[in-house]
Amino acid sequence: MRRLEVILVVAGCAAFSAAGCSKASGGPHATGAETFTSPPPGSPSLAAGGSIGGAAPSGAAPTNSAGSPDVPRAIEEADIYKRVGSTLYVLNAYRGLEIVDISNLGAPRLAGRVPLAGTPVDLYVEGSVAFVTVSDDFRFGLAADGSMQPQRGSRFVAVDVSVPSQPVVFSDLPIDGQIETTRIVGNILYVVSHNYWWYVWGAPLGAAPSAVAAGATGPVLTSGDDTTFVASFDVTDPAHPRQVAKIDVPVGGWSEHANVTSDRVTLAVSGWDISGPRTRFQVVDISDPAGALAQGAQFSCDGVVPDRWSMDFDPVRGLFRAVVGGNWNGGAALQIWATPIASAATTLSRLSIDVAESLSAARFDGDRVYVVTTLTADPLWAVDASDPKNPVLAGSVSMPGQLDFIEPRGDRLLALGHTNEAGQPFQLAVTLLDVSTLATPKLVSRVVFGSSWSWVGAQPDEMQKAFIVLDPPPLGIGLILVPVQGFDSKSYAYVGGTQLVDFARDGLTLRGFLAHPGSVLRSFPATDDGTALAAFSDTMLQTIDASNRDAPLEKGRLDLARWVQALAVFQGKVVELSGDWYRGATELDTTDSSEPDAAPPLATFAVRAPQAVMFQDGNVAWLLAHDYTSGTAWLQAVDMTAPLHPAARGRLDLATGEAPNLGGGWWGYGDEAVLVGHSLAVHRQLYGLVPCPTTGKCSGNAMPADELLVFDLSDPDHPRQAATLSLPDSAWSWGLQAYGHFAWLTHFEWDSRSSLGKYYLDRIDLADPANPALLAKVNVPGVLAAAAVDGTHVYTLETWWATDGSAVTTYLHVLELTSAGTARLRGSAQLQGYPAGSAIEGGFAWVASLAYSQSGVSSARLTTVDLGAIAVTNEQAIEASWPWLRRAAGGKLFLQAGWADQGMLVYDLTDLSKPAFEQFFRTQGWISDVVVAGGIAYLPSGPYGVPMIRLASP
Repeated sequence: MRRLEVILVVAGCAAFSAAGCSKASGGPHATGAETFTSPPPGSPSLAAGGSIGGAAPSGAAPTNSAGSPDVPRAIEEADIYKRVGSTLYVLNAYRGLEIVDISNLGAPRLAGRVPLAGTPVDLYVEGSVAFVTVSDDFRFGLAADGSMQPQRGSRFVAVDVSVPSQPVVFSDLPIDGQIETTRIVGNILYVVSHNYWWYVWGAPLGAAPSAVAAGATGPVLTSGDDTTFVASFDVTDPAHPRQVAKIDVPVGGWSEHANVTSDRVTLAVSGWDISGPRTRFQVVDISDPAGALAQGAQFSCDGVVPDRWSMDFDPVRGLFRAVVGGNWNGGAALQIWATPIASAATTLSRLSIDVAESLSAARFDGDRVYVVTTLTADPLWAVDASDPKNPVLAGSVSMPGQLDFIEPRGDRLLALGHTNEAGQPFQLAVTLLDVSTLATPKLVSRVVFGSSWSWVGAQPDEMQKAFIVLDPPPLGIGLILVPVQGFDSKSYAYVGGTQLVDFARDGLTLRGFLAHPGSVLRSFPATDDGTALAAFSDTMLQTIDASNRDAPLEKGRLDLARWVQALAVFQGKVVELSGDWYRGATELDTTDSSEPDAAPPLATFAVRAPQAVMFQDGNVAWLLAHDYTSGTAWLQAVDMTAPLHPAARGRLDLATGEAPNLGGGWWGYGDEAVLVGHSLAVHRQLYGLVPCPTTGKCSGNAMPADELLVFDLSDPDHPRQAATLSLPDSAWSWGLQAYGHFAWLTHFEWDSRSSLGKYYLDRIDLADPANPALLAKVNVPGVLAAAAVDGTHVYTLETWWATDGSAVTTYLHVLELTSAGTARLRGSAQLQGYPAGSAIEGGFAWVASLAYSQSGVSSARLTTVDLGAIAVTNEQAIEASWPWLRRAAGGKLFLQAGWADQGMLVYDLTDLSKPAFEQFFRTQGWISDVVVAGGIAYLPSGPYGVPMIRLASP
């Protein structure tokens, strides 16, 4: 029997009642029955590719001097990139560590890569070693009893980059929690990480902490018990990094920031108590050069610390200072503590700024403190804090808009903010202020740029890494680089790139802008003299000639993360359908099967549409392309007999209104397509409102148009639209599948006398694509899961919900098609919960299911059914949240874990009756397909490219 993914049934809210719900032979329908009444579609359910509620699912290492009490240790803060001469290191959210050769700025080249899953935090390069930290790491391992052991947290990875083309991982160290920030001081890496109580380590979704697998990484946390910790790691030997010390800090807030110096870390955690917002501070002494930690003083104050720039520690005078904001439009305050030693802190003073405005920015510069509050205009408050026991408001200046980040430059301030003064809402602005006389700060100059609602791709604590100020030579002109992003309301498109701004002592000048093909994150000098720049997003690196600041030019570009929508294997090469709507173009890229993420590809065929889907028919790749900006669509044949030389064959332009939205539909409410022999069948539904369940038709609303478009692809040079077939009587239809020369669908018809109805199979004979024949509909219980190739047997899934919602039961039905045009029930297998994907092969069915208890705890199961005996042969727990069974292929079963613990669980099918867990492979993002070829499972994953799982031999 042919393997097929199962399209899942939606469940109604009906009870096991007398209305067609009698339970006989293990199901709600009697064995031998040939008529069936079922719950309607549209109730809480999972569907193919969907989720609850119908949403889309998806050499020798260098050492540092350790320092001594007499020689302060150097402190280094990292970013997500590092340029070392003509080598650029990028920590990419989609691809991990990428090493780029930029010696030729006109043709940057990817020299090497280390795939890493997780969210980028920091990247350091120390000589020939790169140190990388990522958060949001999840993986499974096998416990001693053979069960899966989930592990969540973060990771520290040391990489030997002495040979950029052959980077080698020295070490890979798990770290608890989600890393917030790091610093390297001397030989010690200091990490601030947060454990969230709701992110229970190792438990199924909703499970109590007691359900955590024994030995799982991380603490067992109960509701409300967030903890933060500071840990130190000795990285002198990158092949053997070791944790030196760790201090846990209980927290109970929702905003957390760290002030880090070479001797101490001060954590600020803001939350609410009965009197309003409050911030608790915790000092951790990190002065020991060997990495020992000591817990220091705890102190608190009213108000919220908004970011790290609102805190400052002066080690000379032993003063800690913080600017805090009140409630919404609750003003701001400066509070100062004396803390000459880490273990003690005494409040010295509090200066309140009582205005009906909100704190938007603060910055310390020696004895000066700058505070910005905003409502419709920004007052900049200049505070003289030279007397820490009596800080005073020295002066202020009011400006339109708001300031978000301040960069002191002696008696001048440069600031990044937002304003409406140029006529568009929330544009970006750079402001120059004169603070030479603290009592009379002055607005000197401002430039406004970007589209409406623009932003910079950096968190507030990291704004100085994106807002780059290149100081001028003596009496020269400095340069500010802003990686700006925004939405153009005129073109309805996201736009962004690098904005250049000149600054001198007494003025700013808006210079040129260069658009970037992606959501730009950083812009920075690419050469030491600053005449060449570079900018990157997570998808693209761009080099820039800035010799003419009014007209910067692109010198070269390099794909950092090709967006892969779909994949097929032609003649041993991997051919990817790449691109995304954001960049407005799609292409076919030929890559080596051993390195599908290599850049650049071996060959490219341009599609020139923001959206397309691919079908493989022998050595022909068929593309159904759709340009939603113009409403046009077309079919294109591409000959892949020689994948390194793709050749265009025939093309068919579709008439207006015949453009299927194959990339934008979802279960039951969007377009779907399948190859049936050499025909392409496209199922379309044009919805108004679904008819009323009690009358069959709501007043003024017609049934949805339900039709099948048939394209004859037998001649790749002359594709043609062969027919359009109307599908009558459908209130809902979905699940287009192909067997032999038939296309199969399931549709639903309401019973006007109750809240139930009937499912029917529709079979369309496409032996002659110009004359498709719709066979008589066949009543079945639930939605088609699979059918025998000879058409004698079908398998359906049907889900029933108890009236009180206390139980959900799914039935896998086995039916034979009779000569009388009916489907006779042979038997049913009962499963607990609602289905989360299925597959059928070799006389067995595998169904993933999810169930909830009344206490809200969920459980996931993988159930095996012998279709001959119609009996459950195995049931096992799935230790992952929101699992989704994607496919059976190559003797393996593939289940995708979702959301918190994204990845692919692989089961071995040597014994079809009892799948055996084999491995967990960490992924990110939603996997669009699983393609197995040559002992490798390829997982096209959009911007995350094509992760590969090397499969164990059976």
